[in-house]
Amino acid sequence: MKQFSKIRPTKEKELAEEVLFNNDHFSIVKYEDWSILKTGDSIVCIPILIETNQIILRYEYIPTFKYVTGQEYHLTLIAGTIEKGEDPKTCLVRELEEEAGIVLREDYVIEDEMKPLFTSKGTTNKIYPFILPLNERDYHEVIARGDGSKSEALSKSVKVDIKQIGNINSSDMFTEYMILKLKEYLNIQKY
Repeated sequence: MKQFSKIRPTKEKELAEEVLFNNDHFSIVKYEDWSILKTGDSIVCIPILIETNQIILRYEYIPTFKYVTGQEYHLTLIAGTIEKGEDPKTCLVRELEEEAGIVLREDYVIEDEMKPLFTSKGTTNKIYPFILPLNERDYHEVIARGDGSKSEALSKSVKVDIKQIGNINSSDMFTEYMILKLKEYLNIQKY
C-alpha cells in the first residue's frame, strides 16, 4: 500500500457542470476535462424458480444490439431503469411484473442486492444486481405486459432449466456477469 501513500481523500466541492446535451433519457455534461454521460441507475435480476429448477431470462429485441450485429433478438436479464421515487427493490418488483409476469407476495422479503456496479468510466449510472430465489408460495404469475414500448412488445421472458446454464450464450457483459454469479450462488462448477 506504500505506492498509494500519496493518495489523499479530497474534500467534496461543487464544480459547475456544463450541459452539452440533454433530453428525457440522458444528458452529457462537461466535468473537469471529461464529457460524462448521465443516465438513471438500473436493476438487473435473475429469478430462480426453486421447485422447477429454472431461471428466468429475457429473449429480447434490442435496437442498439441490432444496430451493431444485425441480430434482432438477444438473451439478456430482467432489467429496468429506476424511476423517480423508486429505490432498487421497488424497481425490481415493478420490472419482475412488467417483464416476467412475476408478482411477489407483499410479505416476500427481498434480500439486499449485491454490490452495485458502475457501467463504465464515462457514465454516472450504476447497476444494482439481484439473484432472487423464489418458492412457489412467494409469487404468482400474470401476463407480462411490458412498459408499452415496441421493444418490450417484441420481447418475452423465457424459463431456462438450470442444467442448461452452461449453454447460455449471453448477449452482454451484465448477463454474463450475472450467470457467473448465479453459478457461484448455486455452487455450480460443472456447467
